[in-house]
Amino acid sequence: MKRLVAVGALGVTAAALAASPAFAKSDISIQATPHTAHAGHVVKVHGQGDDDAEQYTVLVIQERSGKPGHWGHWQAVARSFNGNARANVKTTHTGELQFRSVLYSTDRHHQHAKKDRTSMPVTVRVVR
Repeated sequence: MKRLVAVGALGVTAAALAASPAFAKSDISIQATPHTAHAGHVVKVHGQGDDDAEQYTVLVIQERSGKPGHWGHWQAVARSFNGNARANVKTTHTGELQFRSVLYSTDRHHQHAKKDRTSMPVTVRVVR
């Protein structure tokens, strides 16, 4: 009898899981090291991003320089079609650099990529 109850409970649990809605996973991140760099040195940037619901994705690492309130425009420094982008960015002058990951996606029916999500920026301080 106990075995029958256990098998029945397992069947009900499996049916409930099969009936629940599926959720696609989407994630994005950015890392830059070191957090403080000397002018003329290299900052290593690593971005990751993926969206299970989309068939085709492009991950772009972007940078901008300046200071809060006076930032320049975002510029692409690396692209990846596998969701894993890396860039070595040489710092040219003192101040601050910001980096972010942007995930663009499309499917085979829509040929125009759309912005899926954007990471929070990370800031690197550049000193003499």
